[in-house]
Amino acid sequence: MQTHSPIATFSNCRRVAMADTDASGTVHLGAYIRMMEETEYAFLRSRGLSVVLTDDKGILGFPRLSANIEVAHPAHFDDEVMVQLNLLTVDGKQVVYEFTIAGLSADVANQHIASGLFRVVCCRFPNDDPPYAILTPLNVIDALRGDT
Repeated sequence: MQTHSPIATFSNCRRVAMADTDASGTVHLGAYIRMMEETEYAFLRSRGLSVVLTDDKGILGFPRLSANIEVAHPAHFDDEVMVQLNLLTVDGKQVVYEFTIAGLSADVANQHIASGLFRVVCCRFPNDDPPYAILTPLNVIDALRGDT
C-alpha cells in the first residue's frame, strides 16, 4: 500500500481481547480499526500530542476523512499482534497514516494480518457550532514530524 518513505514510524504491540472477536473467536473488522486508532493515539502521545488539543482559541481535534482496511489473514482471540504506523503525509491540510498489522504469537507469527489507511484533518470545535477544518498548526506539524 505504501507509495513513498514514511516521515515517521511507530509500533504498538497488542493482544487480541475477547471483545475484539465474534462468536468464533475471529477478530471482527471494527476491532482492526480500533487497533489502528489505539496505535495512532499512542503515536500522538509519544509526540506530546493528543487527538483532542486546546489552544488559546479553543478545542482542536483530528476527525477522519476516510478510513480503509484490508484483511489478509484473520487474527483470533489471544493472538499477539504488532500494529505498525507509518506517517506518510503531514502537509498542513491533512495527515495520512498507513498501518500494517502483523502476527507475533505462534499461530500467526510473521503473518501479514491487515493493512489500512487513515486520512485526517485538523478541525476546530467551537461551542454550540459545527466543527470546521483549519490548517494544522505549525507546532503540531513539527511534533508529528519529530522536529521538536
